[in-house]
Amino acid sequence: MIIKQLINKEEAWPDFLNFCLRSKPYKAFCSGSRNMRVNAVKRYFDAFCTDCDVYSCGAGYVFSKEEEYYNHIEFLFGQPSYSSHKKVEAFHNIMDHIYSINKKYFKSEIRRTFKVNFYKKWIDRYDKRAIILNNKDETVLWYNQEKMNKTLKVVGTNDVSSHLQDKTATYEIISVEAGSNPCVSQLIIDDKAYLFDGKRVTLHEDHCLIEGMISDDSSFVASIALEFQP
Repeated sequence: MIIKQLINKEEAWPDFLNFCLRSKPYKAFCSGSRNMRVNAVKRYFDAFCTDCDVYSCGAGYVFSKEEEYYNHIEFLFGQPSYSSHKKVEAFHNIMDHIYSINKKYFKSEIRRTFKVNFYKKWIDRYDKRAIILNNKDETVLWYNQEKMNKTLKVVGTNDVSSHLQDKTATYEIISVEAGSNPCVSQLIIDDKAYLFDGKRVTLHEDHCLIEGMISDDSSFVASIALEFQP
């Protein structure tokens, strides 16, 4: 696939419009009036084009903005005539191209309001580089290479959890929700299951920290920090 950075960003408009009218990712695109739907889509398109560089790669488009520590993907979408595997391959090719230029990892949020759970399942099934943090911002991060096993490294412990330092934690879903309503995930470390109550996500220059409390089915409770390493 040939990667192209669009100098004339309007080249992406027909495909962007077609995708948004068909997929309806935002509530503003669900109006009963076609003219109102098109106008809403154009407002989003113009806002993304103002802030982002736009890349195409045959099966997909990526709207990306370089931040201090990471590349922020504001929007991406695939062409309907391509398979899910080809769309994800196009996204990865574009990310690899951008990474080769600035060496920054990728971060986004799930802003979709229509079929959001279906979309999360689609990411989990087809995008083996992605990790979805189920925090209030619905953060998505991407590894620099495909990782079939979802893993994080234990990089911060206290006296109680020090035996877990530098261990690898595998997971299915990571939930992070500060406040009074716990959002608990399961971690496996050395073949033992733990519950992880994620509290905070912090983005750094070359990694992301996920902090919270870990416990088992007995009396073990301790603070811990997990590292996402792109």
